[in-house]
Amino acid sequence: MKLGELAQALELQLHGDALKEVNSLAPVASASANDLTFVVSADYLDVLKASQAGAIILPQTLLADAPGNALVSSNPYVSYARASWLLSPDLKPPVGVQLMAVVGSDTEVSKTASVAATVVIGSGVCIGDDVVIGERCVIGDNVVIGKGSRLFASVTVYHGCSLGERCRVQSGAVIGSEGFGFAYDAGWLPIHQTGCVRIGNDVHIGANTTIDRGAMDDTVISDGVILDNQIQIAHNVKIGEHTAIAGCVGVAGSTQIGAKCQIGGACNIVGHLKITDSVVLNATSFVTKSITEPGRYGSGMPLQNITRWRRTFAAMGHLDELLKRVRRLERQQK
Repeated sequence: MKLGELAQALELQLHGDALKEVNSLAPVASASANDLTFVVSADYLDVLKASQAGAIILPQTLLADAPGNALVSSNPYVSYARASWLLSPDLKPPVGVQLMAVVGSDTEVSKTASVAATVVIGSGVCIGDDVVIGERCVIGDNVVIGKGSRLFASVTVYHGCSLGERCRVQSGAVIGSEGFGFAYDAGWLPIHQTGCVRIGNDVHIGANTTIDRGAMDDTVISDGVILDNQIQIAHNVKIGEHTAIAGCVGVAGSTQIGAKCQIGGACNIVGHLKITDSVVLNATSFVTKSITEPGRYGSGMPLQNITRWRRTFAAMGHLDELLKRVRRLERQQK
């Protein structure tokens, strides 16, 4: 792609040769003459100056240090994200329902949709325009999949669930599985999970992530949410718009997570909590109470060498005794 065309598509100011061709992306330190790369700050000044890239997306403050062609952006990382789709477009299979796919009665599949071989689609399903459904996907009865969404191979969507437009669901994800609801009476009696899962527009769901259907109300994933791989979202959870959740997070039932939150990897969030908007949770945080104020929170213990960790762990066992001693000393000083 010519740099002039790329600059126009990205709405960026080009400093350099508009006819220069770039055809791939690469890190700034290893980029070659046909590669596009990016730099976000002066922290990378040395590698910027030495870069052999065909063009570099960078902020205005680093333009004077660019060794060659440059695209000036107020947010280089966002511009790089957009450029990644221009230089490496999403490859889509041919439209139509392929042989060996099974489609139930009263199901509507758009003429511009692509349904791969070995897909099984139930009855009463609505598949929108430009939808792509990969091999071995299973779509239950009365599911709705909105325009431009893509399900990669081996995704399962249970009956009654809905996905909005432009969603991307990676392989192995399960949407609408039965929530973990049981009553005990001389044994565990399963509670029939009669809700569904409602997923908004522009939602990304990672590989092997599971989103359980609601027990009575629906589980809701709002517009613009991004979910990493191997996340567990339990029944009746509600997640607000543009929240990002990293891998291996577990969210227990009926918890409500606000909009524009960022939840680090391996966090555990117990059930029936409310987390307000714009909360950031550090990786491995353990949330046991509702969070009512925006901000950054954390609870995981940072890594220590084994000797120091043993001392820390041993000291934790004496915290109650130490607290009592401090209180006695405080009383004596009064």
